[in-house]
Amino acid sequence: INCMLKKNFLKKYTSSNQDKPNVNEADQLNLFNSINKLLKFTGNKEIESNNKLLDIGSGLGSFYNLCKKLGVEAEKTDGSIDNIDFEKDAILFNDDYFDFVIMNSVIEHLINPQNILYEAKRVLKSKGILIIITPNFKYAYKNFYDDPTHVQPYTHISLKTILNICDFKNTKVNPFLVNKPNFYWKIPFKFLFASKIPFKNHTCKSFPIPNFLRGNSTSMISISIK
Repeated sequence: INCMLKKNFLKKYTSSNQDKPNVNEADQLNLFNSINKLLKFTGNKEIESNNKLLDIGSGLGSFYNLCKKLGVEAEKTDGSIDNIDFEKDAILFNDDYFDFVIMNSVIEHLINPQNILYEAKRVLKSKGILIIITPNFKYAYKNFYDDPTHVQPYTHISLKTILNICDFKNTKVNPFLVNKPNFYWKIPFKFLFASKIPFKNHTCKSFPIPNFLRGNSTSMISISIK
């Protein structure tokens, strides 16, 4: 990949969901509730009203808007909108300010993620929480590079390693599951199981499928402490 192409990729794609008009509030509420469920499961504080949260790679701001509606003191930054290169630039927020930083579908678009990880660490308060959602290459390899802006794949091991290198503590990586029971995070081989859930997002009149068995996941979510 040449430098000009890389520059164009970073300008256009360093954002979380690359939000589209059909990303609705219900989807963002499911995301919010699923994150809080995992935070509680891992013994961390949940995102609540009056917490300060930064959405790095916010796209058009759907998740940010939902957080604001719920009373969270949310801020956002996006590479293309704010003309920031997450691989080398500082983000324009004060040190030790946020309780939570979220990066949803960002890190896989960066060849060198250490700058933005250190920036996330800088703006987090002591004991603040970094949340990262990204594909798990071990289970998403078949279509990972269908998006030509995906430049850096991660497994749950390599994601934890890069976070440890950047001095985050107590990192826990789990399958990213929306509205699923907690037992999905307790079972052996949980990443494999999450990727192979036998039923897709459809129903059958003769054999109704419970909601908790619908849909698989090849993404993962990490929770780390400053």
